[in-house]
Amino acid sequence: MAPQIFTRVDEMSAVVKQPTCEEERLKALQALISCPTSSIRTEKPPSDILNVQKTFPLPIDEQRVPGVYHCGYHSEKSYGAASYLIVHPEGNILIDSPRFTERLASIIEKLGGARYMFLTHKDDIADHERWSKRLKCDRILHSLEVQDSTANVEIKLEGSGPWSLFEDIQLIHTPGHTDGSVCLFYPSHDVLFTGDHLFMTESGLAISEKFNFYSVPIQLNNVRLLLDLDFKWVLPGHGRRVEFKDYQEKNSTLEAFLQQKSSQL
Repeated sequence: MAPQIFTRVDEMSAVVKQPTCEEERLKALQALISCPTSSIRTEKPPSDILNVQKTFPLPIDEQRVPGVYHCGYHSEKSYGAASYLIVHPEGNILIDSPRFTERLASIIEKLGGARYMFLTHKDDIADHERWSKRLKCDRILHSLEVQDSTANVEIKLEGSGPWSLFEDIQLIHTPGHTDGSVCLFYPSHDVLFTGDHLFMTESGLAISEKFNFYSVPIQLNNVRLLLDLDFKWVLPGHGRRVEFKDYQEKNSTLEAFLQQKSSQL
């Protein structure tokens, strides 16, 4: 959320420098609020923390991807995964579950609430039940991902899809990380919400081989399927988001990543 302030050191997060301007300070405080383990601290309570809380959900890019937000408030129960909100004329969609807070719920209500809560897979469900009751939204999860805690999910996807949620919202079955992992494709906005299927790191595109619960080769095969989709934004559950210049750059980057991984397997 604030890569100019926080970085990775020995596979852990660390403060690389203190904020030097108001924009950096705001981003650092937004990260503080969102931290799933409350690991970011200040020497004394910020006097404007309530105003910072009101900035959520955060627009991804108001000009290029209007109506798409990062919810913040990451949950330790979802291993710190990011959650997103799509404001859509046919009904808003909450993608994966943020940590439940009444303040965030009230702001989402003012943006139109949520018609659906789409859960990409079984890992990033956090406070899904509280959100469903609070926003009165139907939850969507692939049947292969259903466990005791999600047995009462309203919509269970069956088979290998793809499924259409709205005319411009598609759900793409991308098994690999888990058997029932599903991405949300928003072609009118050039966005793919990848859950734990694919993400960006400081050194390039990546999948989480260490935390793969189904099949790395199958996951890579389903990353290859993304070459056929036209998108420029990857908004992941973990890792950094990425914006490609165009579809050609997206495909060349994916192809280079897949070639690298195939040489390692």
